[in-house]
Amino acid sequence: MRFKTAAVIVGLTAALAHASDLPNVPYPRDFRSWHHVKSIVIGPEHSSFATRGGIHHYYANDQAMKGYRTGAFPDGSIVVDEGVFTKAGEGPTRGLTLEGDRRSLDVMMKDARIYKDTGGWGFEHFDGDDKTAKLDTSRRAKCQECHAQAKRDFVFSSLRP
Repeated sequence: MRFKTAAVIVGLTAALAHASDLPNVPYPRDFRSWHHVKSIVIGPEHSSFATRGGIHHYYANDQAMKGYRTGAFPDGSIVVDEGVFTKAGEGPTRGLTLEGDRRSLDVMMKDARIYKDTGGWGFEHFDGDDKTAKLDTSRRAKCQECHAQAKRDFVFSSLRP
């Protein structure tokens, strides 16, 4: 029995070591020059408002655009969700809701070889304008668990009609 327990511990340790050795999804340079997929506003009535409230702009590179059109995202696809706070306009912009500072940047990158244990997708989160990756192994697993529920290859967003 001790041998089986030791084998399980060694196996789990190796799996966790492998997961933590996976490369971070890099900060996506020049993503605003990519295709704009759509924008949404997360308002106070939504359950995620406390952590995600504001305007969200979705961007996709050329490979991800193929995925949006076909439903199967090829390796190299990158989808970016840029969340920004909102602020009320003042003076001549009174009555307008304007973009404020960046809240966060969430990134998905498809590489079926590297991220085979998470449906082929790597996930990352960046706070504000920081370009330092923030997700640890358990938080990446939560991203994967949620995105596994998407009807189309782990991607919830769709092209704006």
